[in-house]
Amino acid sequence: MKTGILPCQGACNVGYMTGKVAVKVADNEKVNMVCALGLPLGIENIVTMARVNDKFVALNGCPTKCASKTLDKIGFKDYQELVFTSDFGMQKNKNFTDETNLAQAEAKVKEMLKEREE
Repeated sequence: MKTGILPCQGACNVGYMTGKVAVKVADNEKVNMVCALGLPLGIENIVTMARVNDKFVALNGCPTKCASKTLDKIGFKDYQELVFTSDFGMQKNKNFTDETNLAQAEAKVKEMLKEREE
């Protein structure tokens, strides 16, 4: 079973952290990082590559939930989501060096992925 992981990659610290976590957990075998921009644009090759995944994890930086909305837009419904601001008490800001609770978020994503394998 393959899981696609979609970070929001927003223009703030929490968006940046979703990308960092996705890069750390993606192994391109069981966990594939999915292009956050290519999916909603309908770029055929990116959508095709995303469809090889059985399930998805949406990593949202803030309550806007761009990663989740992207999956919804293209019809992927079987996903779990995290919102870094509410799930880990992170404060959204423009300080890209602010990585408060990043390790906690990474640990939770790894736990979710492990549960999906079982």
